[in-house]
Amino acid sequence: MLDCLSKIEAFALTDMGKIRKNNEDALLLLAESQCYVVSDGMGGGKAGEVASSMMINEIESVFAKPSTIPAEREGMVIRSACKVNELIRAHAEQHNYASMGATFVCLLMDPWHPGMATVFHAGDSRVYRVREEKIELLTEDHTVAAASKVDENQLAPMFRGVLTNALGTGAEFFLERTGVDVQEKDIFIICSDGLSRMIPDSDILYICNALQRESCEMVCSELVKAALDNGGRDNISVIVVRINKAGSEYQPTEEESEIEAEAQVRNLMDLSDTPSTEVLSASELYKKP
Repeated sequence: MLDCLSKIEAFALTDMGKIRKNNEDALLLLAESQCYVVSDGMGGGKAGEVASSMMINEIESVFAKPSTIPAEREGMVIRSACKVNELIRAHAEQHNYASMGATFVCLLMDPWHPGMATVFHAGDSRVYRVREEKIELLTEDHTVAAASKVDENQLAPMFRGVLTNALGTGAEFFLERTGVDVQEKDIFIICSDGLSRMIPDSDILYICNALQRESCEMVCSELVKAALDNGGRDNISVIVVRINKAGSEYQPTEEESEIEAEAQVRNLMDLSDTPSTEVLSASELYKKP
């Protein structure tokens, strides 16, 4: 990768929890590519495990030969998600699984602009950013509650936690893209709902602030422990990413700039069904957050 990349510390941890008999979560930490992924499988047993593993394996495969061109990297994520969406659907039909699917969330750093990153997500796995002792949720859950703009507890029990979008939903699937800014000392938390439903955002913030001088491994461990202490009713997966030192801006060659522009247009077309991007031009989609 480029020498101008930010200096990043990261650690990933997953736990089965106290209730589940297997772990349907899967996660991926690609340090060299600065790509971080969590996928929460649905459907029970092997169905959920297979669905989340499909997504992780595909991302790992395409990043085996990573590109340093930002839009090409984003395209690798976009097309991987679209491909796995269809693979899960086909697998479910072949094995007669009624509700096989997976959430997907990815934090992808920009190798040209160290002050920028992109979040992709489908479902209710989340990305938080902790900055200057404040926490911000960078994703919006694709759930009945979020779509209805009400608290989960206001819904009838049968609709609580119900997803409106996930890998495996076929033609209804969409991938949401969010550009985010990055600063030194930022901490990003990428997690499944086994964390976010077990502890409030204020507790996530407290742990990050209390351990800001400790390793990402310790922060991960304490977050998982807190979720377990609060009941651990689901699988818990967490990736903690800390920006220790921001890199420098990279000046691409003319050829690289042309490749970047072409990739941006292709990505825009591939994301055309995503509600948050369908009316944007390539310049708007890729402007700095």
